[in-house]
Amino acid sequence: MESRLRCIRCGGEKPLLTERKFVCACGGLYDVVHDFSWLTPRVVDVWKNNFDNRCKPEHNLPQCNSGVWRFHELIMPDIPRMDIVSLGEGLFPIWEAGQNLRNWVGGDLKIYILPEGLGPTGSFKDMGGTVAFTVAKKAGIKAVACASTGDTSAMAAAYAAAAGMTCAVVLPKGKVTDVQMAQPIAHGAKVILIPGSFDECMRVVRELVDAERVFPVNSINPTRIEGHQASVFLACQFLGWRMPDAFVVPVGNGSNSSSVGKGMRLLRDLGFVDCTAKLIGVQSEAANPLARSWESVHVNYGATRLEKWKEIYVPQSEVGETTATAALIGRPVSYEKVMREIVHSDGAILTASEQVLNEAVLVAGQDGHFVCPQTGTALAGLKKAVGFGFVKRGGTVFVVSTATGLKFPNVPVKFGGNRVQEAGTCNTGEVADLIGV
Repeated sequence: MESRLRCIRCGGEKPLLTERKFVCACGGLYDVVHDFSWLTPRVVDVWKNNFDNRCKPEHNLPQCNSGVWRFHELIMPDIPRMDIVSLGEGLFPIWEAGQNLRNWVGGDLKIYILPEGLGPTGSFKDMGGTVAFTVAKKAGIKAVACASTGDTSAMAAAYAAAAGMTCAVVLPKGKVTDVQMAQPIAHGAKVILIPGSFDECMRVVRELVDAERVFPVNSINPTRIEGHQASVFLACQFLGWRMPDAFVVPVGNGSNSSSVGKGMRLLRDLGFVDCTAKLIGVQSEAANPLARSWESVHVNYGATRLEKWKEIYVPQSEVGETTATAALIGRPVSYEKVMREIVHSDGAILTASEQVLNEAVLVAGQDGHFVCPQTGTALAGLKKAVGFGFVKRGGTVFVVSTATGLKFPNVPVKFGGNRVQEAGTCNTGEVADLIGV
């Protein structure tokens, strides 16, 4: 098998291990493609059995101790097992939504949550980071850099430490939580704060990449996408190798939604499943360039057409304020990949208001699931999708939860304040009255 890079615009190809810029001369981003032409239905059945057996961590092997490398043959088949850089990512329970959240969303849905924030650095970025750093190490990379709203920097710093590389992260000053700031510092990264938005950070890093002064581990690096596909593989494996009716994901820079779409197409094309699911991406109203342009083309042309969507799309030069700071991105790097997957799946990009996305965090918490505001964005979008009829009643839906809620303690404190009562004294009777016992 041979893995290589292929431009999503012109189709031009480059070797996987020698590319350093990850943007084609035509301006297009790359996909990682593998040669599966030899794969037969019998081999697919063997691989399914192998993947299922690896759920049991009986051996100290990355394929058994990582929910990403469990699917080694699909993720990055050319990389030998001994070269894998892993921190045990992708090993999380799959939550079935509780009654409070199901009632709030409506539609009589069977809702599952992929809590990818339970990984080594507390976010879904670990699932792509393990592959990006494995390939980078194989390519001889010694130092990496990224722009970040918090989660990418934590992942980059942790995996760089595990791989024996140096790491620099560029963050927007005042836009990252203390927890997210602490992570790259703890892992020994060089932290650079600039007085601008994430989009400014990304511009700086891309200019350094273009000058070949740094090696990027943002999602402009397509090897990240390969790892994120495991979200789909885990969901379908959980359902006995069946595809759900929909995936719902928050959209920031676009790596999550584009990888889910790519993973669905891969499983269908190889014969693991017989269809793809509808992909619903959701952005907050504070940063929603993809959602606004999708709605325009969808309303005015009756169906989403990829070329027309690209023509209408305009990046958002100024973003607003939101608690979902990890997705506060007005110029998503992977916007063309997101568009491709939404159109292919007959999906949608919706917006979530600040009030509803934070309400979703509190409702999920009532069922024992503390999710981040980005996940709240996805849940709010799912509620809207049900109302619009984009998700069929009674269907099975997977929601990608991108980070632990512990990174965003300000959300329940700010929006759940009515649940806090203060006693005027230390009198037991007064406390009992407040409790209602």
